[in-house]
Amino acid sequence: MKSLALILIAALALTGCNDLKDLRPIDPATQIPEKVVNVVKAKFPKGEDLVFKPILEDKIWEVKLKSEADRYTSLVDYGKMWETFKIMPDGIPSALQTPLQKTAFGDGTLSGYTQGYFATTSNNKLLYNYKNENYSLEWGGVFPNGVSSATFDPSLYRITTYEIADLPAFVKDTIKTFPKATFVVGYTWVRLDGSRRYYVTGKLNEGGMYDQFAMFFDDKGKLRWMSNLFTQPGVPVMSSNLESVPAEIKQYLDSTPELAGYQYERKLKSYINGLDSYYIVVTVGSVSRCELYFDKDFNVLNKKYTVLLY
Repeated sequence: MKSLALILIAALALTGCNDLKDLRPIDPATQIPEKVVNVVKAKFPKGEDLVFKPILEDKIWEVKLKSEADRYTSLVDYGKMWETFKIMPDGIPSALQTPLQKTAFGDGTLSGYTQGYFATTSNNKLLYNYKNENYSLEWGGVFPNGVSSATFDPSLYRITTYEIADLPAFVKDTIKTFPKATFVVGYTWVRLDGSRRYYVTGKLNEGGMYDQFAMFFDDKGKLRWMSNLFTQPGVPVMSSNLESVPAEIKQYLDSTPELAGYQYERKLKSYINGLDSYYIVVTVGSVSRCELYFDKDFNVLNKKYTVLLY
């Protein structure tokens, strides 16, 4: 994949606010396709100061821009823009910050406040640094009853694809090792640390009977987790199949301060093709929920929190 360094489109090349294609860099190695720039132009005719960052090579870019007095961040491909947020410069809403500080997660730092502008899955998105880990925090705003909730995980973007060609070659190569397996859908999790995770679902044909499978890859191409208990991320087909969790997982949970007093919601283990994989969900009272994926060596592959705010 080409470097993920930011590609700054020099504003000095602008001859008119509506002529965004003239801002494309001259260097062919960093050139943004004209069709992609024109998608931005159609949505933001007065856009300027465009900065593109490749998300999926030659397919999807993150774009940051200024339009009149406001700034925006968005995803764009050859035909559309989506996940478009307006950058809010006036600080963090107290309706989020104050109740969050009252929770077990209250000693983190919020920044990068944005509001959903169009085609988003969240009304508000922020960055949250908690215990030296960075999360993308999504907040729906305050409900009519005065309660709200926030979800935060390490992935800034979760991109869905129904074409296996959109994913790294190692995904296709791994699925080929299962002769009766077919690809269904893949997810690229673009994490805040610059790494990628790839979650893939498919079907196995065993004597005319189909069974689902899910695979979890790191960005080095290693298959870290596999299960036949999920139809999509976070949606298992059963509640639990473990009486007790391995000691290493329990030790991790017991040593995590924000999970003090936790109870198990789900305890799942899968064993496929010699690979042990674990999916654990715990709750703390009626306030917070944590979803964790562990590999065979009990390393945390992904951790996602949801917390109610009062």
